[in-house]
Amino acid sequence: MKIILIITLLILSTLAQAQTAEAKAGNTTAVAKAPSTQTRTTKSSSSVSISDSDNYYSLLASFDANKNKKVENLLSDNLDNSLLSHESGSKIWKKDSDGQTAYSFVLRDGKLKASIDKELVSKETFEKLKALGDKISETISKG
Repeated sequence: MKIILIITLLILSTLAQAQTAEAKAGNTTAVAKAPSTQTRTTKSSSSVSISDSDNYYSLLASFDANKNKKVENLLSDNLDNSLLSHESGSKIWKKDSDGQTAYSFVLRDGKLKASIDKELVSKETFEKLKALGDKISETISKG
């Protein structure tokens, strides 16, 4: 009985500390990261959810507003700023191809939504944008 209790406690403590979950269904992989950090005076948290299928890639992130500038700088440094527009307090980098949205990154006060249509961008462009998503995820996840 003691062994079962110890194993249960170990499993629960491991699950309580888990920060990343990944699920696969067919050709789609979804990754969710929900790290949180705590300081003496404030508690902050962030989350990043990534979905990557055969034809489409998306990233949804929520983070403390104090990380907004870092995320904005990453976007400005890695995306074509001629594609940047401003709408209702959001900064939007959007690339169209044949009347359809090839990719878009929408940043607004501690939230980022990115989407990439793999059928409308080259493999090289997709890899570059996916790497940008990884950098953003890492930046948001850092305390």
